[in-house]
Amino acid sequence: MPAITYYIVYDEFSISICTLLDDVLDAMAAGALLYGYTDDEEMAHDLLKECFLIVEKNN
Repeated sequence: MPAITYYIVYDEFSISICTLLDDVLDAMAAGALLYGYTDDEEMAHDLLKECFLIVEKNN
């Protein structure tokens, strides 16, 4: 079974976890930024929380 890669992308309106590279590329083409990626689901949720805190701090 192939490993799943979790991508954390964010823009000014949302932060999300994507598992499909096409979705990540579409989001980035629309102006989103890639915060990080991992192949561990628990780490993906930790990255999501970290990204939220950083975005919240900067606003």
